[in-house]
Amino acid sequence: MKHRILLALALLCSAAVAQDNVGTLHNATLREWHQASPANQFATISDLVERILNVNDPIAAAPKARNIQACINKVASNYLLGSQMVVDTAYACMGELGYLHR
Repeated sequence: MKHRILLALALLCSAAVAQDNVGTLHNATLREWHQASPANQFATISDLVERILNVNDPIAAAPKARNIQACINKVASNYLLGSQMVVDTAYACMGELGYLHR
């Protein structure tokens, strides 16, 4: 009985982790971003870093994604900007952090 419970918990946890690996905030507002899990935020920004900055190595992309995530979190804490789109804010943060080429 104990083994069945552990197996069921392992399956549930692996399904939850698998969902968090795919970001769902690409078309979200900052208000939705602010309410999302940090894992979803990071997965979304990792997708954008790969697509916009053309960084296909997850190890190289991770520090940039974390910096952009922190920048977006700072902007998202301003309630007046809640309707601003995440992707627009991500572009602005990438520019501010010096990740965009001229």
